[in-house]
Amino acid sequence: MKLKRLISAAAAVMITGAALPAASSAVSSEHSTVIAGDITYYKYSDHIEVENGSAANGTVDIPQRISGLYVTAVDENAFTGSQIAVVNIPETVTDISALAFDQCPSLSYIQFNNAECRIADSSRTICNALGEDGKSGTYNGVIAGYTGSTAEAYAEKYGYRFDSLGNAPLNVTTTSTAAVTTTTTTAKAATTTKKPVTTTTAKKTTTTTTTTTTTTTTTTTTTTTTKAAEQGKPVFRMSSTQVCLGDSHGSDQEMILSVDGANGLYCDTLIYVYFDNRLKAPEVEKGDAINGLAAEYAMGDTGDFLVLTTAGSENAGKDGEMWKLCFTLPDDCKVGDQFDIEVGLSKYGEIKPLFTNFEYDDKGTAMTEHIFTKGLATGSITIIEDPPYKLGDVNNDKHIDSVDASQVLAEYAALGSGHETTFKDVRQTKAADVNRDGKTDAVDASGILAFYAYTSTGTPVYDLEEFIKHMK
Repeated sequence: MKLKRLISAAAAVMITGAALPAASSAVSSEHSTVIAGDITYYKYSDHIEVENGSAANGTVDIPQRISGLYVTAVDENAFTGSQIAVVNIPETVTDISALAFDQCPSLSYIQFNNAECRIADSSRTICNALGEDGKSGTYNGVIAGYTGSTAEAYAEKYGYRFDSLGNAPLNVTTTSTAAVTTTTTTAKAATTTKKPVTTTTAKKTTTTTTTTTTTTTTTTTTTTTTKAAEQGKPVFRMSSTQVCLGDSHGSDQEMILSVDGANGLYCDTLIYVYFDNRLKAPEVEKGDAINGLAAEYAMGDTGDFLVLTTAGSENAGKDGEMWKLCFTLPDDCKVGDQFDIEVGLSKYGEIKPLFTNFEYDDKGTAMTEHIFTKGLATGSITIIEDPPYKLGDVNNDKHIDSVDASQVLAEYAALGSGHETTFKDVRQTKAADVNRDGKTDAVDASGILAFYAYTSTGTPVYDLEEFIKHMK
């Protein structure tokens, strides 16, 4: 799934310097595009239209709302040629354009929940295939709707089978705007659905604990601290990593952006992540927390920030890892270098960050306000000194043996004849000076060989440092 979330073209150019696939460029001055699942929607200022569902299959439940706006129309050719089988059209939809469900071979059931929905007057608006004349449509499935509805009239005109859902709801008030007519039901009779409709309900959980997770290897230490979060008052978390100097140059380091306190409460997000411009632009991968949402990302025009976006037709966002960001370190890292990565606000101001629910209600507004004030997060990649070699292990192969003694003797010979050091790492010098007298010489080599002989006879009682003390 891909998401094209909507910003004006001018703002998109300002942010990215090009079309922004995720936070993105507007399709026109009149509408923008949202892709949820296999269906593309056009988003206008006051309503949503189904624009393209040709990749859809099986059961399709057109949502009543997306991003807080009502879905009011199915556009021309929207599902033409698709493999849809069952379609449930909500009461908010007031218009079905020509050829909307043309030549859908698997379509067997379509239900209209708005008694006054306008259906384009053609046998091919809903059909499985073309007739023998190659112009008209044929349909072997069922059209379901209320008694006396436009759906019933359409089915009767073209000889299609009609199943009644009973009488239309009472107390229906219709309001019109210049752009769209919206039907609002204030009191509704029970509705019988002939086909099953799949509904997913996110389970809400509350996290109130504070934990710290630290993972350490010989080269990298990653620390993530989870702030206490109250459900509905989410916070971001950004991991931090320590990288040893010897393993830092040009290496890839993964940073994790997580969220806590929003499990099952969000779908639409727009997040700005700023990073040190010495880092190479990262590879980006969506995390498990947003697997149920459409997601995309884009690089900002100044090359030092990302725009991460998600969208969906339900609150499928979870707590946990939202995004994985793999940054490449520069080749000239030094001990003490720190590369910050942080969630922030828009550097331009026009396009505000977003973290809200499907309903775009007061709860969604509160989440956005909280997470972008009290819930921001900063992580870092810090370069640290390489760990010292173990005393006597001059070649750092985790063994103290005759090879190490030979390297000590070679270094002693080189320095004694006025040549440059044979060691390539200052840690070798420290590891070679086993008697701690500040010199690398034959005495150190002799001590290493004696310890090697000692450990070869069985399980040693002393480590090298204790052994050298007992030799004196």
